[in-house]
Amino acid sequence: MSRVDVMTIDHVACLGGGFIGGSWAALFLAAGKSVAVHDPDRATERRVRETIEEVWPVLRQLGLTESAAPTVELTFHVDARVAVDGAGFVQESISERLGPKYALYRDIEPFLGPSTIVASSASELTLGELQAGWHDPANLVLGHPFGSPHLI
Repeated sequence: MSRVDVMTIDHVACLGGGFIGGSWAALFLAAGKSVAVHDPDRATERRVRETIEEVWPVLRQLGLTESAAPTVELTFHVDARVAVDGAGFVQESISERLGPKYALYRDIEPFLGPSTIVASSASELTLGELQAGWHDPANLVLGHPFGSPHLI
């Protein structure tokens, strides 16, 4: 893995559009990052937009953003490979089952940049279990917030 200056990352992908994924998306948007969200459920866009709208006032109260609404690009993708294209950081927040995680990892790994960091939100799975789903797990880290990401 190449050394990464996380301060220069301007585009992230959120894989999984449940509340945790939406909360991550809001936090990244508040930090001025463009965000690509992937979820195979077509209702994801509505849910994520509702989550962002719900948590945005809290992000403002915490001083994480001054804007009244996100000012950077937010896109939605059914294809995870499209969502991760060009992302310097990927936050994976799909269900905590190895089968679906491994399938997602196999799908996206060939499309990641050499220094793209992939953080998996997993509380019951070990890093070793997650690494087994990768050809080269060097860029995989645990990125579990233990609560709503926009608050932690």
